[in-house]
Amino acid sequence: MSKVARALPLLGLAAILLALTAVLGFAVDAGWIAGVDLALSQALNLRAGISPDWLIAATQAVSWIGGGTQRYLMVALLALALWRYWGAGAGLAMGLTSLFSSIASDAAKLYFARPRPELVPHLDPITSFAYTSGHSASAATVYLLFILLMPGKVHPGWQAAAAALILLTGLSRVMLGVHWPSDVLGGWMLGAGFAVGAYAIIQTKKEAKFGKGNTGLHARSAQ
Repeated sequence: MSKVARALPLLGLAAILLALTAVLGFAVDAGWIAGVDLALSQALNLRAGISPDWLIAATQAVSWIGGGTQRYLMVALLALALWRYWGAGAGLAMGLTSLFSSIASDAAKLYFARPRPELVPHLDPITSFAYTSGHSASAATVYLLFILLMPGKVHPGWQAAAAALILLTGLSRVMLGVHWPSDVLGGWMLGAGFAVGAYAIIQTKKEAKFGKGNTGLHARSAQ
């Protein structure tokens, strides 16, 4: 089987995830899942003066990691880690995949132009539209690609932390009142689509260079 043929299932999965992101966007626009969004938001939203201050602060901290300059710092740190185990190409791929995912999320926001929820006062300043959640898309892209590429037997705790950050980042956006749950789901699918697609391409290139079954940490040590 050729290296391209081996990559096709992963590329197909990436395409499905991106297509589902669009389908969910149209479903949101049509109001088909408004009831689910409302029920989940009311259950999860934090309220200043009512919810525990420590919980609000912790949720804001998790959300803070996934936005602004600190987001790009995290991407840079993970890219350097991948550079160590996979080479410069993987580190560069992390940066480019994160960039393309961010552009796609911003484009989705502009296309669907979904208003932010106004159920409770927002606990995080926002200015853009809601769908998809940029924080969630970025977290899924960066941390999932890191999980897929980083050799688990070297630093298994890193993968666990990355998976937790994907979940907690998305959850924090709903808890802070700035996103509907479907915004987060759309962001996760969008980011996962980019991460899986990037992983398939990186795997194909590594197999071409080092041979099947000799990728990741072993490929790096062979250089």
